[in-house]
Amino acid sequence: MAGGKVLLSAEIRHRRDVKEKMTTRRMHRQSRRARKWYRPCRFQNRAASKRSRRLPPSIRTNVEEVIRVVRQLPLRIGKIVIEDVQVDIARLNDPTLRGSRYQDPTRLDENLRIACLMRDRYTCRHCGTRKGRLEAYHIVYRQHGGKDTLDNLLTLCEACHDQIHAGAIKLTVTGVSGHLDQIAQRTMQGKTYLYAALRHLAPLTLYYGYETATWRKHQSLEKAHDIDALCLATYDTGEVIIPSRLNFYDIGFRPRQVRRRFHDLPRKGIGRVPYQRYAELAGFRKGDIVRVKGRWIKQVHAIYADGRQAFQRATGEPPSAKPKDCRLLERGRTVVWTRK
Repeated sequence: MAGGKVLLSAEIRHRRDVKEKMTTRRMHRQSRRARKWYRPCRFQNRAASKRSRRLPPSIRTNVEEVIRVVRQLPLRIGKIVIEDVQVDIARLNDPTLRGSRYQDPTRLDENLRIACLMRDRYTCRHCGTRKGRLEAYHIVYRQHGGKDTLDNLLTLCEACHDQIHAGAIKLTVTGVSGHLDQIAQRTMQGKTYLYAALRHLAPLTLYYGYETATWRKHQSLEKAHDIDALCLATYDTGEVIIPSRLNFYDIGFRPRQVRRRFHDLPRKGIGRVPYQRYAELAGFRKGDIVRVKGRWIKQVHAIYADGRQAFQRATGEPPSAKPKDCRLLERGRTVVWTRK
């Protein structure tokens, strides 16, 4: 924004596959180590995972995506303005929370199971029996984001509990999900790292969400990401600028790695040498923009073992081609700008 006009606006689409890829890699590592019967198990040997102020890879990736986009902007940056949303995790679960209620415990006892049974008077909430083994049932499963609080627990007998998991019984009660808690915690993590990096690029100013909303409503503007960004940029000056999407982009990210990493056979004095299979073919790499047979402009999505480059399938266009039929137009980029 400059001269009373919007020069460039964009919306960032963060990657959402990092955590899944890290989980898959951990599974392969565990499987590989389990086969090394000749070597004793090693624990606490992940120095990178234990170091102080470490960010989880999924959060660090999203933070660095923002930094990369700012550095690639084709405009001179005079200042950076950020909406610093302060998230109250406790009030996400109860908007009426005030004062000393922040200190009120949500459990009746240290043993949450016993507290649940005490609340329900040691009675199965489905069949009403008081005999046999009673269990605390998570209404919203923990694997689905359910919380370990009394509001999400129900007393059931062992038979009813088994029938629910088997699908024979369906409960109509609702529990409490911890999904909002996870979002809030994710939002709070990585802020210090992001702000420190951006301050090296330009002066940084922080505002709060309610300030953005007040200025947007004062101008009777619609709720949108680029509109909020415009209100942030003009909040301190009070300048009124007409929103424009003439130069609006959708920013996505493409991973650089082609396939999983392989290892060569052990070599004397070196050990197992890692290499990236199918990472390059005749000078072409994944993500490169090429002209195929002088007609079609395609992007290399994969490199096959038979020496062909694969493209996104489209009717009437080749799904793959040999390197001799391709001409390089542009090297692949990990940050993809798409004009909307």
